[in-house]
Amino acid sequence: MQRVAWVLLLGWLVGCGGTPIPTVTAEATKPKAVVVPAEVELLFDRGELTSAIELLSMLIEKTPRDESLYSLRATAHHRLGHHNDALADLDQAISLSDRDANLFNNRGFIRLGLQQFQAALQDFDKALELAPRYTNVFNNRGLLFIAQGKFTEAIEQFNRALEIDDQYIDAYNNRGFAEFQSDQIGQALDDFNVALQLNPEYVNAYNNRGLLRARAGDFENALIDFTQAMMIEPLNPKYYEHRRDLYQKQGAYDKAVADDRKIVWLVEYHQLTAEIAASTDPAIELTQRAKHFMKIDEQEKALDDLNRAVSLDPTFVDALVARANVHLSQKSMDKAKADAEASLAITAKTEAYSILGDVFLDLGDYDRAIENFARARRIDASVADAYYAKSKSLAKQGQQEQAQDNLQQALALDPDVESRLR
Repeated sequence: MQRVAWVLLLGWLVGCGGTPIPTVTAEATKPKAVVVPAEVELLFDRGELTSAIELLSMLIEKTPRDESLYSLRATAHHRLGHHNDALADLDQAISLSDRDANLFNNRGFIRLGLQQFQAALQDFDKALELAPRYTNVFNNRGLLFIAQGKFTEAIEQFNRALEIDDQYIDAYNNRGFAEFQSDQIGQALDDFNVALQLNPEYVNAYNNRGLLRARAGDFENALIDFTQAMMIEPLNPKYYEHRRDLYQKQGAYDKAVADDRKIVWLVEYHQLTAEIAASTDPAIELTQRAKHFMKIDEQEKALDDLNRAVSLDPTFVDALVARANVHLSQKSMDKAKADAEASLAITAKTEAYSILGDVFLDLGDYDRAIENFARARRIDASVADAYYAKSKSLAKQGQQEQAQDNLQQALALDPDVESRLR
């Protein structure tokens, strides 16, 4: 059997090591309870992993014999791709607590990702010595064998996990993958179906079942599976990639191009998210990601990022202006005005004047709208609207000459302004 590239497996298989607090299944011996400092948990939740590492390093200086802090820092390093640093932290944690099966399991998982297969197997074996019914270790040993193209041995490991826990969804999915790679299509389909019966939101099983159906030529149901996966994880590009490939095979090129555009957007999104995680002061990166969200009209997500950016740096003009734009698009005129004026109190910025022009136009203050449009050097239809509305107001006041002047300004900017606004 041809060896499967490990990088290919990362999106299809489920192991451990994906949560801030490593967990052990109920069958394993219970590890020492891990108390996560609230401020560390908040940084994990926000994805600000470099800041979490800095904070954990300070906590370790105060309590250098607390293995849970090293374990948490290892998790942050692992998420950032600092695998050697993660291993060093787990080495230290194990030196302080060498009877914790969870630590050996997690170190084995990182070594597995680095293709240090023999060392990973030794860690998994040690974890099982300490906790013989630790189902996640059997699962991870199965992943190790898959990474080496040893699918029969992998299936045996998933079988052992399921003998202990017949509700272990990850083991069904991963066994299905090993069966799929062994051309045991019927058994693989059964396992993916069981995983989805146990959890209808289990995204990896939808993806894997879609791949299986695509190989079998059942494109219609494969498309349904990939689309369902996208609905559960809309920010994961791999489901769009699989669906795009099927659209191309079907000759549905318009749909394939639409998915391709989404993939490009998602790749940039993940790059920005990685930059946020790696930054100790991510106001700039948060603002960039917010603008990226606005490209697809995700206003609430953009607003979340901008609120965080402004909380980190209340004088960051780009964040204030971007947030004013979001408020403007949501018709929250008072908030848009406040942010635009706050940014102008720091530095003159054309975009802020432009936002104020739109705000005052909406509020019916046409003089201030025109004044700010002029500062923004705008000459579009909104400026024409402001002049036209002002001309109508002046005409009602009997100031016909001034009204005519403003009407001429409006018509010069937009000859259709009268018919359009009527």
